[in-house]
Amino acid sequence: MKCTKCGKELKKTDKFCQYCGTEVKAEEKKTTATKTVKEEPKKEEKKEVVKAEVVKTEPEKKSGNGLAIAGMVLGIVGLVFSFIVGPFAFLLTLLGLILSICAKKSGYKIAGIITSSIGIVIQIIWIVIIVAFSTLFSELIGALDYDYDYDYDYDYNYSYKYASVYGEWTCTPYESTSANPEETTLKFNYDGTYIYGPKGDLTNNHYSGTFTSTEETSKNSQYTDRKFYDIKAPVTEAIYDGVSQSTYGKNLNMEIEFINDYNESLIIFYNTNNIYSCKK
Repeated sequence: MKCTKCGKELKKTDKFCQYCGTEVKAEEKKTTATKTVKEEPKKEEKKEVVKAEVVKTEPEKKSGNGLAIAGMVLGIVGLVFSFIVGPFAFLLTLLGLILSICAKKSGYKIAGIITSSIGIVIQIIWIVIIVAFSTLFSELIGALDYDYDYDYDYDYNYSYKYASVYGEWTCTPYESTSANPEETTLKFNYDGTYIYGPKGDLTNNHYSGTFTSTEETSKNSQYTDRKFYDIKAPVTEAIYDGVSQSTYGKNLNMEIEFINDYNESLIIFYNTNNIYSCKK
């Protein structure tokens, strides 16, 4: 700090100038002008507005989507009908599966493939069950299929006693020397009636009536395993060349000797002693 009068340097503690004696006045404190720092307004950050681009997905072509929907619908319908009608719904599920496979990828396509596949599996199971049941049923029917032409000596409701006698026999003269031995037909019906005549011509030429049969024991010890039946068959109708003939004194009494499981026999007519070899 300097004296205002002489300009000499003064000490800060001097009240008078030691050189000229001038009273030292307190200097006005200069205030340092502080620069007012004007804060620049903060620049607002430019917010970059990112415009989200809306990606528009093109709808699936109607043709591809339609196939998928059709396949799914057919698959569902076929699956439901598989439980109701079994294999008869096969065409529905098969068509549904084909359409679903051909369709473009979508949820409908997957649903159609799944439902159609399940329907086909169920139908295959149905087929296996039906085949197995049919086989079992056929075997059961076969076991119960009685052939009344064989020896069923049981008295059923229809009184089929001595059933081995019943049936249609085709007969030829036994050990005939004829080049073309005449074949005859002998029918024993379950209602107790019979008809006898040339084979294939029973309408215009025949004997007919009712008969009774009686089982006999073997007359020869050599044939103890064979069965014999005595047949009483009076003639109540005689037709010759389409013309009715008298039946007086006519009969077809005979004896049947069974040879082979009652399908083959020897028949001897008592009134003529003619022997015929007969087969069913």
